[in-house]
Amino acid sequence: MYIKPIFSWRGKTNGMKIYMGILVLILFTLDQYSKYLIRLNFDLFQSKSIFYLLDLIYVPNYGVAFNILNNESLNLGFVFSLFVFFICLYLVWLIFINQVKTNNIELISLSLILAGGLGNLIDRVSLGYVVDFIAIKFNPYVFNFADVYITIGIMLYLINYLLVKEQNS
Repeated sequence: MYIKPIFSWRGKTNGMKIYMGILVLILFTLDQYSKYLIRLNFDLFQSKSIFYLLDLIYVPNYGVAFNILNNESLNLGFVFSLFVFFICLYLVWLIFINQVKTNNIELISLSLILAGGLGNLIDRVSLGYVVDFIAIKFNPYVFNFADVYITIGIMLYLINYLLVKEQNS
């Protein structure tokens, strides 16, 4: 089955690089501002119900996304920070420097992952932990906007990869 490409393949134009830079900047700023508001208005582990299924709770995350491995005594912050730093450098290279042809969905997905990675990296470096604050009642994990960006970015990237693979076969 042939699926007509929704987004064209082309080299990364300067305009597209600017759009991706603006996207990363806006998402990064939204993530950092939301975490700032939580730190300003909540005590650690203070919770406030927003909607029936949604709570805001200030939780320091010393682990990885969605509060997995969240144990301060593991002392993995430096390792995570270094790992995320190199991933962010690689993503900057892929989005802004590498000249391989790509499609817009791939660029957007990589930009989402970069914005999320930078948001959590800044927290880890400046605070020693990542500020998580979104809790959904039926989900045991607490997360933040950066985690959402990373998750959506990875899902978009995988869907794009599968569609392109199917088109090329």
